[in-house]
Amino acid sequence: MVRNTPLNGTSYAVLMIDLDIPTDNPPATNTLLHWMQTGLTPATTATQLNTTSGTIRAFLLENTTNTAPIVAHFGPNPPARIPLSHRYTQILVDTSDITDEDIQVLRTAAATLRGFNAQQVLAQANLGDKVVAGNFYNVTNPGPVTTPSATASGSGSAATGGTQTGTGGPSIESDQSESDAVTGGGGVVMRPGGTVVGVVMVAAVMFAL
Repeated sequence: MVRNTPLNGTSYAVLMIDLDIPTDNPPATNTLLHWMQTGLTPATTATQLNTTSGTIRAFLLENTTNTAPIVAHFGPNPPARIPLSHRYTQILVDTSDITDEDIQVLRTAAATLRGFNAQQVLAQANLGDKVVAGNFYNVTNPGPVTTPSATASGSGSAATGGTQTGTGGPSIESDQSESDAVTGGGGVVMRPGGTVVGVVMVAAVMFAL
């Protein structure tokens, strides 16, 4: 559904979570927080977008105040472990009435990426009834499945439990078989070139405002 009017709230947050992180006891899985951005505001004028379904008018969510992400976005990259196919879910939350205490709840919860429980965290931050939109998509590693002992790209391995740090977010384990991180040369977590691009994708295309 395409909206021809902007959202009614004054500020929004977006969360992105991988629901299918491998564990040492397959097929049991865990979760991993990939993105948490607050301070998004709806544009007051519509933007025309060309999509595979035709041209639509959408009111984009913008980070006009350059609010730093609580967790900077890092993209999907399922490791060659069971499950090979991962579900990535995105949640848009109305934060118009959020308090400093509620923001701190989000920050504290986001300090641990693995095992992130969105329903529980939003309830603790008094945002459980403020979800206004959602989206999910699948990304699949073509395989074959490898053993957890295989060394992944970056500076760590399953045996050593090395870490990588990216700007704007907490440290995450570098082993792809454990963390599902996007890694580049030198063990650096690669982030998108700009938050605005990510916001446009989520607000305009995925949530189809």
